[in-house]
Amino acid sequence: MAQEQGIAKVDLSYIYKAVMMGNSLYSDNWEKGVLYLTNLNLWFSEGGGWLTIPLKSVSMVGREVSDPIRVKAQRTIGTSHILMIDYLQASSVVEGATAPATALLAGNEAVINTLKAYLQPMCGTPPKKQSLSDIDKKLLYMLYTGVNDLQKLTFFIGVDNDTLAASFKNLREQSMCDTSGKLTEQGIKQIKEMM
Repeated sequence: MAQEQGIAKVDLSYIYKAVMMGNSLYSDNWEKGVLYLTNLNLWFSEGGGWLTIPLKSVSMVGREVSDPIRVKAQRTIGTSHILMIDYLQASSVVEGATAPATALLAGNEAVINTLKAYLQPMCGTPPKKQSLSDIDKKLLYMLYTGVNDLQKLTFFIGVDNDTLAASFKNLREQSMCDTSGKLTEQGIKQIKEMM
């Protein structure tokens, strides 16, 4: 059994179990507290005690945070820099089963980015795999439907050439399409997940 060793201690705001539906956040119970990151767990200060998320139960770190959630966080706690952590917890309905849960961490941009950089490799989330922006998703869909003319793409997606070029580069780096704009197996798999 590995011995637990501290890695980082940060002050931030968090929601241990966020209630979310699609892109909307229904929780507004942000707590200010201390987060300890160890080689085995994430520890959240809670009143006089601690809540933990074992790193082995984390399924994803850094899922894309929607604009409505960022705006709500900005209004409530004064920052829109949020790290989303998806994890499995013991089910409160079925004994012995697990249920998905989401924790939101919010704070200084540098702290959030550093936590993300530490957690992704520790929890098995590949650091290179970025989530797709809305523009990336629109471009992926347009390429999927066979539209690859630059002028049509800028019109349909509603962005300038530079933004479109950056999005295309991102899709290529994530092996979603080739240089001609033809989707790869990975790109087709991604588009099917989105539909």
